Amino acid sequence: MNNLLVDYQNDILILFKNHYRRMITKSTDLKFEEILLTTMKDLNISKTSKEETNFLESWFNSVHHQDFFRNYTEGYFTEIIFHSHKDIQVIGLHEKKTFHEEAVDGEDFQLSLEVLALKNQATWNFKDPFASFNIRIKDLNLRATLIHFSTSANNKSKVFLRSIPTDNPSIDLFKLEPVALEIIKNIISDKKNVLVSGGTGSGKTTLLRALMAMIPHDEHIIVLEDTYEILNHHPGQTSFLANKEQTNKSLKDYCAYSLRMSPDRLMVGEMRSTEVVPFLLAMNTGHKGLMSTIHASSGVDALSRISLLFSLFSEGSDISYSLVTKLVCKNVDYVIHMEHKKVKEICRVIGSEGETPFYERVYEA
Repeated sequence: MNNLLVDYQNDILILFKNHYRRMITKSTDLKFEEILLTTMKDLNISKTSKEETNFLESWFNSVHHQDFFRNYTEGYFTEIIFHSHKDIQVIGLHEKKTFHEEAVDGEDFQLSLEVLALKNQATWNFKDPFASFNIRIKDLNLRATLIHFSTSANNKSKVFLRSIPTDNPSIDLFKLEPVALEIIKNIISDKKNVLVSGGTGSGKTTLLRALMAMIPHDEHIIVLEDTYEILNHHPGQTSFLANKEQTNKSLKDYCAYSLRMSPDRLMVGEMRSTEVVPFLLAMNTGHKGLMSTIHASSGVDALSRISLLFSLFSEGSDISYSLVTKLVCKNVDYVIHMEHKKVKEICRVIGSEGETPFYERVYEA
């Protein structure tokens, strides 16, 4: 391609971009053709060459429809992280791939993320630097999380794309040793109360969904979340999504309501704050088969963390920490700890003395 043609295409693209930026603020339902016609009118031309049209349409699809995402969605993945426009990680169940390539121009990358937030009616700027919402790309359900460049020392925005599978994961996905598989089968059949612990991206939610697939179909399961991640095809599933902005209901509210709905099992997507109180109290009043996930560095750390959350968010501030620990260790039967998408350990909770939990590590990888 000669330099004159390159310069001409760049001039067209600059004008096309300007019209796009102006028009996207008025409506997100834009069509390539209407921007192209406006651009041609400004240039006083009746048509563009096929090469020019393809050039502009490729830019439009990349920015407006985030086509550059699609390049990294082939094959199985749990999460795709764009650390910048040219530093990408694709995380699978047992592997991580890193790409150092320009997925899109840096300026266009920022514009595309702003458009993505705008199309999903999410506020994302200096004042509100974090945004999270569900999107669909190539028949894939994804959770997109945006982090604004204003939060970073290197002035780079990031986007995290987490896969939300619609099929039921099998426990076989975790390639468990026979002893671990037998323990987990017994935990489910005996309706034990379980915490699945681990760090971010460790596989907690995927394991929780696999455990859910093992529950008999004649049981009523109530699932409580603040983002849809536990998608399942269990015939007896009732799901609640806590959204303070839309429903003015929290996970704590739904947890209390669900106990009046005759649940055989209650599942909370993740223990973070006030929902820990009704969840633990439900255990204490005899409900069995309760499950949830929690961020923790080990199985015993999960017990300490849920005790701390209960102490922080319960209204009875005069309850001693040792009493809270006793409540937790009396009602949580097992902790399954995850690391790097694998079951690292399974702990059977025995009890406590003071603030110290007692447990038996029945499995360790």
